[in-house]
Formats: sequence, structure tokens, C-alpha cells
Amino acid sequence: MHIRVVVPVLYSDELVEKAREEYTKAARPDTELSFVSILNGTQTIESQFDMALAQPETIRAIVEAESDDIDACIVACFGDPGAAGAKEMVSIPVVGEGEAALHFAHLLGYSYTIITVEETSIPIMKNMARFCGLSERLSSVRAVPFGVMDFSLACVDDVVRQSLAAVKDDGADVIVMGCTGTGVDMAAVAESRLEMELGVRVPVVDPVKAAISLAQGLVATGLTHSKKAYPTPVRARPEYEYHSAPAPD
Repeated sequence: MHIRVVVPVLYSDELVEKAREEYTKAARPDTELSFVSILNGTQTIESQFDMALAQPETIRAIVEAESDDIDACIVACFGDPGAAGAKEMVSIPVVGEGEAALHFAHLLGYSYTIITVEETSIPIMKNMARFCGLSERLSSVRAVPFGVMDFSLACVDDVVRQSLAAVKDDGADVIVMGCTGTGVDMAAVAESRLEMELGVRVPVVDPVKAAISLAQGLVATGLTHSKKAYPTPVRARPEYEYHSAPAPD
């Protein structure tokens, strides 16, 4: 099977190569992967405004993937920008990292906490839980003091600190990493350290692993999203094309 990972930000070697490394390690050996970024948008996605700007190009990239006979697409951002609109436009499976991670958490415990970047990202995480129908299971959203570009294994002490507080103070059974591109081993390292501190296993969900596993599973089972839930738009949109801006007077 061939799965395309859409990185919904402007191209940078750092972000695309990080995604390539993480997905290549997480995918099955028989899964072919390709990666694209978007032509118009932002360098990172850290607000609803950023997500709104990313949606048109993300949808376009997924439409192009279906034309290229790709089997499924993944939106490589926890906020899943454009994923719902893309499902209306295509018939192949479209998996957002955020919804995949939250549904994994739902299967693994009765309550979960999302660890995200920056306090300003907390409302986005709460909205994701509501969109996925899982807000009743959300114990809390806790932020670490880093932006997306700085979030790496070097931040694991803060992740573990907030995760311990989530378990002890908020009643979380499961921790979800609320930012993608955390590095290949952050979730595993955090889970190991939590078990050492708590004496019991608390799963830490990596959105990359959740998304690739779900995408592979959907392709393998021949399942995709309902066209009753995500109907194809009834009117053609010729304006959905590149247009040059008019020259100034």
C-alpha cells in the first residue's frame, strides 16, 4: 500500500525530514510512504488562524493524492487542518493525527490528558476532543513551555512532569502527546519514566504511530469514511484554482 503524509506547513528540511524519520520507523515494511508539504500557509501550526490558512492547500494535496492512486492520506498535524473538508472531496481514507491519537486513548483507558505546546494551544486541544466526541473522557490539557519548533526529546523532563501531575491530580489513565514531530522516541521515553515513577503502566500515545497504524488498518480492511457523513459537494468549485492577484492600480 502507498500512504501519503501531508505536512500542512510550508516546506522546511527540518519538519519534513523529521516526519519522514518518524513515519518510516513507525510504518510496516510493506508500506510505501511519500511526503508533501503545502505551498501556501504558515511555518508552523499553533493557532486556529494557522489551521485556517493551511486548510485549502492541505485539501488540494489530498485531492492530488487520490489522483495519483495513493491508498490513504495522513494529515501530519494534531489539529487535523483540512481533514474534514478533504473527506468530502475524496474517497480514499484520510486520517488526522489528532483524531487517531484521541481514539487510541479512548481504547486504552477511561480518561486521558493531552500534553501540548504553549498555553495558547489548550483551546485547540479541547476543541479536538469535542470534535471527536471524546470530551467527556478528557481529564485535562496541560502545556509545556515550548513552541512546535523547539519540541523535542530535550523537553521530555517537562512532559514527564506534566504527565505525572495529570495522573496524580487530574485522574488521567492515558497520556496523549498533543503535538506531532516530537521525535521518534519521546512517547516511549515518557511512558518508561512514568512507569518508574508510578509503579504502574500508563500508556503514552504517539500521534504518528496512531495515525500510521490507523491508516494502514483502514487500507487493509478496505474501509473508508462514510459519504453520508462526508458527502461530496454538490456544486463544482471552479474558483478553487490558483489565481494571480490583480495588479495594483
